[in-house]
Amino acid sequence: MRSLILLSAFFAAGFAQTQYTSTAAAAVAKARATALTESPTSNVAGKTFDCFVAIWCENTDYSMASADTNFKWAASEGVTLTNYLAIRHPSQPNYVAAVGGSTHGFTDDTFQRIDSSAKTIVDLLEAKGVSWSEYQQDSPYSGFEGNYVNQETGANDFVRKHNPLISYDSVSSDTSRLAKIKNLTMFEKDLSDNKLPQWMFITPNMTNDGHDTSVTTAGKWIKSFLSPLLSDSNFMNNTLVLLTFDETAVQSGVNKVFSVLLGDAIPASSKGTTDGTAYSHYSQMATVENNWGLGDLGLGDASAAAFF
Repeated sequence: MRSLILLSAFFAAGFAQTQYTSTAAAAVAKARATALTESPTSNVAGKTFDCFVAIWCENTDYSMASADTNFKWAASEGVTLTNYLAIRHPSQPNYVAAVGGSTHGFTDDTFQRIDSSAKTIVDLLEAKGVSWSEYQQDSPYSGFEGNYVNQETGANDFVRKHNPLISYDSVSSDTSRLAKIKNLTMFEKDLSDNKLPQWMFITPNMTNDGHDTSVTTAGKWIKSFLSPLLSDSNFMNNTLVLLTFDETAVQSGVNKVFSVLLGDAIPASSKGTTDGTAYSHYSQMATVENNWGLGDLGLGDASAAAFF
């Protein structure tokens, strides 16, 4: 009997890792009606901030982003990190590394899975009781693990490679964790309900992140999204926001990306300033780990410089 239970659990876990990949209309409709969605909250005090939000845009050289009117606005509202490097090219290794401390051998954007033995920032957050969620714009439903095309416009709206935690089997084999990987519309609901978690990762769709469009489009979306939040009391709760890009457009040379720290965790006197410290996407984890005393994974996060 025990062996049957273990075998059943094994197959259930394996199924969970790929159960939400179909884009057939009937499968999407069924999943929308049945997929679990969770909005956990917590109130674990941090050393420097109490909420952390990462927002990533796509494939833009530092010089282009820093010259854009709307990204200039973002710089004026926070601290520009002038020596922040992406990990490598192309997109997916950067996303994977930012939440797991390693690229885990990823060198391209194909559908790949990381063994369940590999831990992520989620393991560290949950061990300390710090709530978390991802918000993925135009994901068709909570826990979706594939790519999704806008059914009306044909735009390639949502892609797995820009969803950092979904490549980890330690996340995708756990339905409760999948339930915290949600459409961006849930951010608006969680915000209005005052139920935002303490750690958030936000990915705009392939139009609004600039991947399929331009830095101008990305900049306009970023300002329209962030501007009201910076004065919203449900969002500004000693909050630190990292606005960054996954990689440069040029595939050679220094992979320096435009990055800004914003939010009410930034002193008012620091707005419009710069920081030339050598940071990388691993610094995102190092900062969170240092702030809540999470420890580290002993990978790229362990040696990366923290923002605070």
